[in-house]
Formats: sequence, structure tokens, C-alpha cells
Amino acid sequence: MNKFFFLIFAVPIWAHTYMTNVSIDGEKLEENKCIVKPWNNENFPEKDVTSKNMLCRSESPQLNGGTFCDVQAGSKFVMHFHESGPTDRAISDSHKGPCLAYMAKAESNGDGNVWFKIYEDGYDASSDTWCVDTLIKNDGALEVTIPADISPGNYLLRGEIIALHEADRVYGEDENAGAEFFPSCAMINVVGTGAANPGQYAIPGIYDKSDPGIHFNLWDGDKNYVIPGPPLYVPGTAPAGNTNTTKIGTTPVVNAPVTASNPPVNNNTGGKSKSCIKKRHNKCSSSSRKKKRSRSKKHNKA
Repeated sequence: MNKFFFLIFAVPIWAHTYMTNVSIDGEKLEENKCIVKPWNNENFPEKDVTSKNMLCRSESPQLNGGTFCDVQAGSKFVMHFHESGPTDRAISDSHKGPCLAYMAKAESNGDGNVWFKIYEDGYDASSDTWCVDTLIKNDGALEVTIPADISPGNYLLRGEIIALHEADRVYGEDENAGAEFFPSCAMINVVGTGAANPGQYAIPGIYDKSDPGIHFNLWDGDKNYVIPGPPLYVPGTAPAGNTNTTKIGTTPVVNAPVTASNPPVNNNTGGKSKSCIKKRHNKCSSSSRKKKRSRSKKHNKA
């Protein structure tokens, strides 16, 4: 009986994840540097897509006194996700699902139609591989590219893992039902000469609990997974001085599958971490670089 209760209650606590470190130019920074402090139990997910906790797993990002790390526009940026507690893994391998990343000007504090998506990676049916599988293989490292054309300044960079092991039921259907969201935010100062201001989506607001990428049965053999949320931002498509008036409703923009006639148009659709993979110390070298996996599982938004 004791073993049963341990499995029921202890596993969910240690199965979860949050952003612990970031890497810039191949250097892994000290824990929590340039990262928005999460709520007290950093391992716990958010399940209500309408909650302000969807921002960074805190109702309002605590930016006062925080450090913004300089990152060159167009460069690679690595977020490291790990469980807290006695384990040394990124997340439980039962928590399969997609990985996404969004950015917003920090002056907004994440409020309003200010977010744009810069990365998404979902499911590769040909290899039966989820982004979470790749994240675990890469020791929690998730690499994204900072758009080269965005205006310089301070930004929130929101990395997100969505676990689908309970998503066969809609949130609220029972006490365990619904996808689990693990957003965490880094604080970066983008250095560059760009002028684009592509932010146009609100968080919360980018997801609905019934979206096909949120309400999804991981266990019935369905190979057709649609990554949720707005379309990826494609550098060069946002005018300078965007007034941020476009809103997203409860119906998501559906991803079109990548095919020979519909190739990817953004280099951030699931690029694997080529630096700082399987590195837990403070320095990373080019020897840790790995070849990118096929991007057949990535989706471009219509």
C-alpha cells in the first residue's frame, strides 16, 4: 500500500520540469541567471489555458532587479529544462508532447497582444518521436534562433513544454484531466539593428482547451498531431512599428503538414540543440554539436 501511494503521489511531483539555466554563445550560465523566477513549486504545471499563470508559471513576471542577458539577433539561444528534487533528468518520458517558444517585449510585462512564436516542434510519425523525447535525449537542452530582424531591446523569451499524457480528456472533466503546460521565461537583451516588431498575440489567449493540439489522445495510436497556437513568425514578414492590434480567437490557426510541395519556411521549426547538448557544467564546446534530425515533423502555420 505504501508503495502504491508513493507511485501515485511522488511521481507527478518529480515528473515535471522548469527552466534552470540558459546558454549563450556556447557558455552555460549559472542556475537561474536571466530567468524569471517561477512560482514557489517550480515543478508543478499549469492546466488552465485561461490562467495568467500561462505567462511564465507566475501571474506576473517579476522583472524588477532581474538580469537581462545580451543575445545577438540571429544567434542561437539554449534553454535548459530539468526537474527539481532528487532526480537528474529533464522530464519524465511519459510526459510526451511538443515544445514551443515565444517572445515579447519585456516592457509589456507579457500583457496584451505582444507575443510572437519563434519555435515549434511536435511529433515525427516516421520515427515515433515527440519533442519531449528529443529534449530528454539532449539532457534538457532546447535550442532556438533569435529572429535576426527584430528590434533591439529587452525581451521575455518563453519556452514551453506541453505534456499530453492526460490530454485525452478536456481540462475540468475530472481532477486529473487535461494537458499539462510547463512555461518558463528567460530575460534577454537582443542586440542588433533590426526594426521589426512582430508581437500580436496574447497569453493567455493563444490556446483553447479543446484545440486539437491540446485535447489529444496520446494512447490511441493517432499519428496526426497538430501543433497548437499561432503561426511561427517568419523573419522579414513583420513591418517596423507594428501596432500590435491583431488578436487571436479561440480557434487556432491550423498547421499545414510539411511536404515536398509545402516546405518549411522558418529555420526554427524544431532545430535541435547543436550546442550544450548533454552538458551540465558551465562550458560547452563544439564537440557537443549534433546533426539536426529530419524536420519532417515540423509544421508551418497557414
